[in-house]
Amino acid sequence: MTVTNMDRVAIADSLFALATCLDDKDWATLAASLTDDTRSYGCVGVADTVARVRYCLDVCGATQHVIGNVRIDQGESDAVVRSSFRAFHTGIGDLTGVTYECMGDYDDRWCRTSDGWRLAARTVRIRAELGDRRVIGM
Repeated sequence: MTVTNMDRVAIADSLFALATCLDDKDWATLAASLTDDTRSYGCVGVADTVARVRYCLDVCGATQHVIGNVRIDQGESDAVVRSSFRAFHTGIGDLTGVTYECMGDYDDRWCRTSDGWRLAARTVRIRAELGDRRVIGM
């Protein structure tokens, strides 16, 4: 199969769409964005991965996950992607007015499926943190 620039755009679009799922707390779409055997956020499988993300994001208010500096090394059916992120989280309840922000890199592997590109693996490397991790339940 020939790799095209359209593939690269589709991979980047999938990356950005996943970040939007996090901010919208759209767990069904997040689950559909993952391969069945995903190894992401320190978990294995869709259910455990979504549960881990929900553990951190269901306890906070508005979030914004901004993605940049996307580098794609693409094969025929998969792609290794490194992107920079900056994630801002707002507190709720007793933590209203408190924030937590982190920035770092996502080291991903995306796989081509019959339904488009899906996240097969993600390692999060945090380079810096500001604020209070209690905002994300930690």
